[in-house]
Amino acid sequence: MSIFWEGVFKKNPVLVLAMGLVPAVAITTTGLDGLVLGISITFVLLASCVINFVVIPLMPSSSRLALRALILIILVVALYGFILHTRPGLVAGLGIFFPFMVADAFRLQSSEDTRPFGRIVLEALGQGLGFIWALVLIGVIREFLGFGSIFGKEMVSGVLRPMSLAKGVPGGMIIVGLLLALTNVVTKQGGETP
Repeated sequence: MSIFWEGVFKKNPVLVLAMGLVPAVAITTTGLDGLVLGISITFVLLASCVINFVVIPLMPSSSRLALRALILIILVVALYGFILHTRPGLVAGLGIFFPFMVADAFRLQSSEDTRPFGRIVLEALGQGLGFIWALVLIGVIREFLGFGSIFGKEMVSGVLRPMSLAKGVPGGMIIVGLLLALTNVVTKQGGETP
């Protein structure tokens, strides 16, 4: 069970490993965008781990890396098509950065083929949940500061929204950078090496 919690906190893909920063900065302008992206990458991670566990041992070792990448690409394209068919407006909000999930999921996958199935699933779930909460946190902060709302519910009204810079990429970079710094302070990681 410690593997699960490592993926959520100690080895959080976004706030500790600094993975998925392009979608985190470019896409997660609202809490809903962060939630959809986090759930999507969790689905892709879980599905690819299960498929890899079954299929990869049957393949020659020389083709395993390419097969892992192909499985991820197929899953992301299928998920993109599903979301496009069911919620086209949501795909428009996610933009062109949605396919970056392939690269993030590929880097998170371990090349070890000898791990037990339970460990693989727990690791994928932990990393997925880590993605979800980090992206939702970033999205909620940006949405509140940029739009004055949280998950579409208006919290602050008026003509001048608080810190409208948070809506754009520069504001997203600042917020993500501050969250990374806060994570380093809390976990006592990062900073200069002695």
